Amino acid sequence: MRPTITLAALFIGVGAPAFAQEGDGEWTTKVQATLVANGVESDSAVATAADVLMGSALLEVSRSDTFDNGLTLEWLGAVRYDRDARTRPAFSGALGTCAPVNPACASLAGGTLSPVSPATGLAVGGAPFDEKNFVAVEAASVSLSSPWGDAVLGYDVGAAARLDARAPTVLTRVSAFSPGLDPTGMVVTRARNDVTGASPKATYLSPRWLGLRLGVSYTPEANHRTADFDPEASGPGLASADLENVWEGGVSFARQFAEQGLRVRAAVTYSSADSAAGRPEFGGYEAWGAGLELEHDGWTGGVRWLTSSNAWAAGSGDYDAWEIGLVKKTEDGWRFGAEVGWSEDKLSRLEGTSWLIGVSREISHNLEVGVGWASSGADIPIPAGLSPGHTNASNDGLLVEFTVRN
Repeated sequence: MRPTITLAALFIGVGAPAFAQEGDGEWTTKVQATLVANGVESDSAVATAADVLMGSALLEVSRSDTFDNGLTLEWLGAVRYDRDARTRPAFSGALGTCAPVNPACASLAGGTLSPVSPATGLAVGGAPFDEKNFVAVEAASVSLSSPWGDAVLGYDVGAAARLDARAPTVLTRVSAFSPGLDPTGMVVTRARNDVTGASPKATYLSPRWLGLRLGVSYTPEANHRTADFDPEASGPGLASADLENVWEGGVSFARQFAEQGLRVRAAVTYSSADSAAGRPEFGGYEAWGAGLELEHDGWTGGVRWLTSSNAWAAGSGDYDAWEIGLVKKTEDGWRFGAEVGWSEDKLSRLEGTSWLIGVSREISHNLEVGVGWASSGADIPIPAGLSPGHTNASNDGLLVEFTVRN
């Protein structure tokens, strides 16, 4: 996401000319809408698929002012409407049942509460989520760029997410990992090292030296939900870590090898936080992430990995995730590719794999159409007496995605 301050920037931008020409001192507007029609069917009542029609719409306003001294001031505001799977708003959700044989379930409030993973917003147990339409502020911030780097203040993603290297995706909003829209309702893989989303924060990004760039962010409280992630995900029967004092950083390397026609991008990210939940079971949060992207002759391949402590102090509760993608882009606008995601959450004992094969075509600058087959499966805990029972659920089906933009 481009550098982005206050919520006032968003409202000021809405009142500006809708389609101003790009350039210093003028407001520009970006509008993008995605509609997904899918035939994914639910395999189990434990994890239901999304409705046939899903959608997402983004409105973004920005402005850039460059001064005589070389400094550039940039404003960004963005809101998004999402119609996602009703049980998985902003990727969060409650699947299955947190059985008493799971120590994490038995220890919270005498077994009456289930812990929520701060890395994903997912839990096993509690009341199922039910929300398919919502609007979220995606960004409202200001940045100052100079020869010494970029400083960003406001509602926006942090340094780890900005510098991250990741796997490519075939479609615009639907993916087998960290999806914007999830027709299967069962994707549980999120290898993005980001527990704050667009919560208010301060970020510094260094210039790029010899291909290297460093960045650090500080977020007082992780408390702002966007369309794709809810750092405060909770509900009846659930307990969250309530992260605060979140520090995150990253090191990014990017290099173009012209003679070989190869572009390389790699990153290592780290984040840490305190828990304000007031429960002894929750403790400090720590996560490491890494990613690699390679691009050559129209082919782009990438992998991203995350390991997180889940802020769990009462035993083993790590979350591990992998995302892999391979995409071929042709000169006439076609994209072919495949994606795979895998994750295991030891806190909730939830493990899942998802994949997608698809093709998309940029008909024009304003229209893109994609078709894919999405499949997600998960090993979901359910009650089984004194033993740790589970059910293997999977949802899959065909989908068509339409995206229009200005």
